[in-house]
Amino acid sequence: MVVVVVVVFLLAFINELTALSFNQPKFCPTAKWNRVATTFANAQVLDTGGADIFIDISNTIYISTSARNQILVWPRDSTQPMIIDESERWMITSLFVSNVGDIYISCCDTEIIKWELSANRSTAIMDVNAHCFAMFIDIDNFLYCSIAMESIVKKRQIDSDEQVVVVAGTGQHGSAVNELHDPAGIFVDTNFDLYVADSGNDRIQRFLLDDKNGKTVAGQSSSDITIMLSCPRSISLDADKYLFIADSENDRIVASGPNGFRCLFGCDGGGRESHQLEMPEKLRFDVFGNIFIYDQDNNRVQKINLQKNSCQKVPSTVRTMYTSTLTANHTTYSRTLSYRPYYYFEAIEVNVSTNGFYILTANSSVNLYGHLYKHHFDRLNPTNNLIAWHGECCNKDQFKFTLDLSVDTRYILVITTYNANVTGPFSIAVFGSNGVHLERANIEQSVKSIYTSTLTYDHEKYSPVSCALVSHVYYEAIKINVSERGFYTIVGNFSLNHDMSVYIYQGDFYALMPLENLYEQKHYCNTHDPSHLTVELRPDIQYVLVATTCLSNILGGFSIEVFGRSSISFQLINASLPIFSNYSSELTTYNQKYDKKCIREYYYYEIIRLTVLIDAYYTFIIRKKYGTEMYIYANDFDPLNPYRNSILKEKEQCSQIDKMTYAVYLQSRVTYVLLATTLHSLAQTSFSIEAYSSRNISFQRIVDSSTYCYVGGPCNTQVKSIGLTLDDILRFEVKRHRPMHHQSLLIKITAALSVIMFVVGLISSACSILTFQNASSRQVGCGLYLLASSVTSLLSITMFTIKFWFVVITQMDMSIRPSVLERGCKSIETVLKLFFYWDTWLNACVSVERGMSVYKGVSFDKKKSKRYARWIIFILPIVIVGTIIHEPLYGHVFRYQIKRQSPIEKETNGDDKIMVDTHFWCLTTYPQSVQDYNTAILFIHLLGPFLANLFSALFIIIESARRRAEAQKRQSYRQHLREQWDEHKQLVISPMILLLLSTPRLIISLVSGCMDVSHHTWVYLCGYFISFVPSILIFVVFVVPSNSYRKTFNESFCQICRKHRV
Repeated sequence: MVVVVVVVFLLAFINELTALSFNQPKFCPTAKWNRVATTFANAQVLDTGGADIFIDISNTIYISTSARNQILVWPRDSTQPMIIDESERWMITSLFVSNVGDIYISCCDTEIIKWELSANRSTAIMDVNAHCFAMFIDIDNFLYCSIAMESIVKKRQIDSDEQVVVVAGTGQHGSAVNELHDPAGIFVDTNFDLYVADSGNDRIQRFLLDDKNGKTVAGQSSSDITIMLSCPRSISLDADKYLFIADSENDRIVASGPNGFRCLFGCDGGGRESHQLEMPEKLRFDVFGNIFIYDQDNNRVQKINLQKNSCQKVPSTVRTMYTSTLTANHTTYSRTLSYRPYYYFEAIEVNVSTNGFYILTANSSVNLYGHLYKHHFDRLNPTNNLIAWHGECCNKDQFKFTLDLSVDTRYILVITTYNANVTGPFSIAVFGSNGVHLERANIEQSVKSIYTSTLTYDHEKYSPVSCALVSHVYYEAIKINVSERGFYTIVGNFSLNHDMSVYIYQGDFYALMPLENLYEQKHYCNTHDPSHLTVELRPDIQYVLVATTCLSNILGGFSIEVFGRSSISFQLINASLPIFSNYSSELTTYNQKYDKKCIREYYYYEIIRLTVLIDAYYTFIIRKKYGTEMYIYANDFDPLNPYRNSILKEKEQCSQIDKMTYAVYLQSRVTYVLLATTLHSLAQTSFSIEAYSSRNISFQRIVDSSTYCYVGGPCNTQVKSIGLTLDDILRFEVKRHRPMHHQSLLIKITAALSVIMFVVGLISSACSILTFQNASSRQVGCGLYLLASSVTSLLSITMFTIKFWFVVITQMDMSIRPSVLERGCKSIETVLKLFFYWDTWLNACVSVERGMSVYKGVSFDKKKSKRYARWIIFILPIVIVGTIIHEPLYGHVFRYQIKRQSPIEKETNGDDKIMVDTHFWCLTTYPQSVQDYNTAILFIHLLGPFLANLFSALFIIIESARRRAEAQKRQSYRQHLREQWDEHKQLVISPMILLLLSTPRLIISLVSGCMDVSHHTWVYLCGYFISFVPSILIFVVFVVPSNSYRKTFNESFCQICRKHRV
C-alpha cells in the first residue's frame, strides 16, 4: 500500500514537472550573468513594431514580429529559423507555447488563436475583446491574458466552454491593492499565485488564487524593502520563486534572491551598446539559464549568458557561532519603508580574516529578518548601505546570505523579527574557509536637531535636478554646520500629507544652477513617507540643505529633523546669484545653413566658442520668444553630422513656458562650441543666450569656412580623402530593387561594356601569353616581364569585371547577406589594386630594361637580365601587398539611411522621421596618420610607373641617336634621330600609349574627395574604364608594333593550328 502511494505521488510530481512548457532554472546564490550581451535577433530580422519571445523546455526559441506578423522558430542549435506566416490574418501582440507544442497567439484584434505546428493549421479558441500584452498557461491549462488598456487580467481554461473571468484588476486604472494600471507581463507559479508587472504603478503585484487583492512584492508601495522600479514590463520566476524583472524605464534587468534584490544587467544606464538596454521587455530563460530579452527601443533580442563559473562553493564547516536574545530592553526601529519603529533589533559587527565567500544563516524559535550593511548602519534610514536582506515567515532557517566579504570592510549584521513587537532567542552560524569575528555593535544614541519653517508665496521658485518632471517648485535654502564628523540622517516632513524632496549641496548653492555642487539628494514622491537621507558631514565644509516639494505650487509648513553624533545649527540663506554672462546676435540669410533634423530641411545657425575657467556645472538660458534653441558640442561642430560630439542630454534640458534652460558640466581643458539655431526651417530672428556660472564665461563667434568632403547624407556621413572608386561613381546611379532591364541607360551601357572589355582582354591576354611563352621571345628579361604582364593583365581585367558587377548587384539586390558585403568590400578592391599595380610596374620594368639595353649596347648581359627579371617578378607582388595591406584593415560597409519627414508627423507622438531606403556602401576610413601614408603610397604606385615609362622613352630616343651620331659622323644628329625613330619606334610607342591610357586613372585617383560626380557621371566612368584599357591592349601595345613579336606570334599560332588539325 505504501509503495502504491509513493508511486502515485511520484507520478503526480512528474506530471506537474512535465506540465511546464517554459524554463524555470534553479540558480546558485552567487549566480552571475555576463555584463555584455550578444544579439540573437537584430532589427533586420524583427523589422519594426514590437516582438515577443518564448523558449520551451527543449530550447526551441519562438519570436513573434508584430511588423511582419510572423513567428520565427529556431529549433535547438539551429541558426536559421523556420517561418510561420499568416500575415494576411494575424496582427500578433503576444504568444505562448504549450507543453504539447501548440502556439497560442493574441492577434486579429480580440481573438486568441491556437496554431497547431504539427498540423500546420490555426483555430480561434477565445475572444477577450482586446489585445493581450502577455499570455500565460498554468499547469491546470488555464490561459491568462493581461490587457493593458483595461487594466485587468483575464483567464479561462483552454478547451472548455467556461466564461472568461477577471482574476486581477477592476477595469479602471488605479493603485489600490485590487487595482492595476497598464498591466504588462504576467507569471503563474505552481501554487497558482499570479504575478503581474503593474507597469503604470511601478510595482510587481502577487495575487493568490481566488483573491483579487494583490500584495506588492517589488517596487512602489511595498511596505518591505525591495527595489525601486520604473515601468516594469516583464516578470519571470526561477525554480526557487525568485523574481526576475525587466525594469523597462530604468533600462535594466533586476532580480530577487536569498540576499535580497540586485541589478543583473544594464546597471550603468540605458543605451545602444552591447552592455546596455533601452526599454527592455519580454524576459525569458533558456534551458541553460541564459536570459533572452526583447530590447524594445533598440529593436533587437539580446542574449545574456549565465557565467558558468559564477557559482562559488563554501565549506560546510561552521566557523563561528553567535547566540543572543532579543528582549524588550533592545532598541526598536522600523525594518520596513513605513515609519513604524516597533521592531526590536540587535546589531552585530562582522569582520573576516580572509577575502572570500561566506554563508551567514540564523536559527530561532521566532520568525527572524536579517539585514547586512556595509560600513555603516543607520536605524533611521534602513535602506542606506544595505547589501543583503531577507526573511520568511515560519521557516527554521530565517535567512541565508551567501556573500563575498572583504578583509578591509566593516559589515553590520542586523537581526530583527519578521513581525513587530516580538522578542526571543536566536543564533547565528557562519560557514566559510576561515573564522569570522562576530561582536555586538553599540549603536550610538543620536542627537536630534529640528528645523521648522513654512513655504509661502514670498519664497522663490526653481527647477531642481529632475527638471523634465518638475517645472517650478518653491524652495528654502538652509545653511547647516556640524561640530563633529560623522553620519547624519535627515528626515523631512511636509504638512497636509504632501511629499517633499531634500537636496544637500557642498559649498555654495545657486538656484539657477541646481547641479552645481550637488552632494546628495532624496525625493520620496508618491510614497507618503518621510524622506530619509543619510550623509557623512564634516565640520570643515559648508553645506546647504534645500527643502522643496515634489509638486509645483505647493505651499505649507515643513520640518527637517537631523539625527547624528552632535547637534546641527541651521541658518536660512538667500541663494546668491552666480556670475551672469550674455551673448546676443542675429540669424539671417548671411548665416550658414545645416540640416538639423537630417531630413534635408535646412536651418540657419551660428556657432560660438565657449571658454570656461574651471570644471563645473554651467546654466544656459535661451528665450523662446525668439524661436531659437541651442546645442553644445565638445571640440568641434560638424554641420553634416549634428549629433556627433553633442554633449547636451535630454535630462540636462528644462523646457519651460518662456525659455529653455540647459544645465551642463563643462571642463576647462576642453574646447566647447555653442550652436544657436532656429526652431523653424530657414527662419530669421535675433537671439540672446544667458549664461550663469561661478566664474566668467567668454563667448567668441566662429565663422566656419571649412570644406567638408563626405559620402552619405546629413547625419550619416563618412569623410572622404582624395580619389574616386567605382563605388563613388556608381553610388546613386544604380536603382534600388530594380532588375537590369529597368536600370538607367548608363548602367546598361557600362554593363555591356564591362563584358566586352573582359572578352577583349581575355583574347588579348591569351594572344600575348601565346607569344611570350615561346622561348625565342624570352631571350632577355623583357620577355619574362611581358609574359608575366600578360597574366596580370588577364587577372586585372577579371577583377575589374568582378568589381563592377559586385557594386551593381549589391546595390540592386538588398537580400545579400551583410557578411558577404563586408568580405567583398575588404577583399575585391585590394586584390584589384594588387593585380593592377603589379601589371603597371611590370610594364614599367619593360621600359626600364629597354632603356638599359640601349644604354649597355653590345655589352648588355642577357642571362643576368633574365635572372634579375625572375626575382623582380617574384618580389613585386610581395612589396605591393605590403604597401596596401592597410586597406582591408580599415575597409568596412557603410550603412546609409535616407530619411524624410513623415506626412503624419502632427498626428503621432512618435519619431518624426521614417526610413525611405537603406544603402550599403564600401568605404575605407583611415585615421590621419594612415591617411597620409595611403596618399604617399597612391602617388608611388601611380606616378612611379608613369615616370619610369616617360623617362625610359625619352632616354631611348636620345641615347640611341647620340650613339649613332658618334659612330656615323657623316650624317647629322637629326638624321640619326629620324632613322632611330623609324627603326625602334615600337620602343617609344608602347610606353607612350601606356602613359596616355594611365592619365585618366591618375586624374581620378588624385581628384578631390569633395568632387560631386553625379552631374558628370559619364565623364568619370569613362575615365575609370579607360584606365583599364592597358589591361586589354597588351597584345596591341607590345606585340603588334614589333616585327619579331608578330613573327613569334604567327609561328606559335600556326603551330597550335597544326597540332589541332592532327
